[in-house]
Amino acid sequence: MYGNFIFLAGEDSKDPNTQRVQGSTVVEQAEHLFQNMKATLESLGSSLNNVIKYTVYLKDPRDRMNYQEARVNYLPQNPPSTLIMGVDLAEPEMLIEIDATAVIPERNK
Repeated sequence: MYGNFIFLAGEDSKDPNTQRVQGSTVVEQAEHLFQNMKATLESLGSSLNNVIKYTVYLKDPRDRMNYQEARVNYLPQNPPSTLIMGVDLAEPEMLIEIDATAVIPERNK
């Protein structure tokens, strides 16, 4: 955090207790990832609705539509600025990882 900004790096689908990757498809992993991100942001006084930028890292960039399928359940109809790119991820079973920048609304500071 810096001021009213929250910087999340390396958000993934790992279970917070076991650190095991959850899900075997991009859709499944994105669902777990957004649930984890939601919990983190809420614990810091923000929410998914307050994210102003995403960088999405996909093991296979052709999975872009699968990511977007999961995204609609968690993000506004007009999501914030988003960069999607294909990369090698840290663990072989990981298919998606996200960095996000969010703000803490003034009323929660």
